[in-house]
Amino acid sequence: MLTDHHTHLAPDDDPLDEEALSIERIVAHVTAAMDRGLAAVAVTEHIYRFRVAKPAWAHPYWETQTQWDIDAYWEALSEAKAIGFPLLVGIECDWLPTGQEVLVEALRGRPWDLILGSIHWVDEGAVDYDLYSAFDHIDSEALWRGYVDRYARAALSGQFDVMTHADLPKSFGPLPSPATLGWAYDAIADALAAGGVCLEVSTAGLRKAARELYPSRALLERCNQRGVPIVLSSDAHAPADIARDFELAVEAAVAAGYSEVQQLKGRDRRPVPIG
Repeated sequence: MLTDHHTHLAPDDDPLDEEALSIERIVAHVTAAMDRGLAAVAVTEHIYRFRVAKPAWAHPYWETQTQWDIDAYWEALSEAKAIGFPLLVGIECDWLPTGQEVLVEALRGRPWDLILGSIHWVDEGAVDYDLYSAFDHIDSEALWRGYVDRYARAALSGQFDVMTHADLPKSFGPLPSPATLGWAYDAIADALAAGGVCLEVSTAGLRKAARELYPSRALLERCNQRGVPIVLSSDAHAPADIARDFELAVEAAVAAGYSEVQQLKGRDRRPVPIG
């Protein structure tokens, strides 16, 4: 049985208030996962949603988003897990231009099941958000090189169990030259292998402009050649998207040469057959 390792209880701009963290919302989330035949589902809210992350970065988007209580988030999910719900309690943590030590400290002391690493920013520009789009002031060649530099440093940092949506910029702006794209794929795969971190095969890209899994088949094949372990993810922000299109993710992983995926718990992982 498979696990969805990357989901959210609410859309990114919705509040993470008592309603979002209610047992009713969690039950709906878990029920959707069970209906799709999953063994478990991970809830991995963005760290930038929580007040403890606010000191990390003086960016207007970051400062307006860091409104919610990480203790309330932790307690709601931990209590649901303690009574037997098949939940993994996780978090999605950015790799920032500055202030990374604040995020490390914010996560310390809690027995997370998994910590996802994400690159959403290149300098002051967002890779995947139109309001602050990096594509508005960085050409695609420079943006991809900056993105890959940050991705590689995050993968090698030892801070994360899984690196997310590896080729995220493809959904939000033009691709670089084939030579740069090939370099990017090699650099990402090399960093994941050297860092010993999992790569998520995410179906979220199918719901974005790229209409393609994260990662592309070419990048997934490079990762398999280097022995990079994988997990399956949907990046769902609503129950309807949990495990959505997982059959396509499995198909792509098998085509790239994978025969197993990882399941995480307590920041440890174990392989399970993909079929």
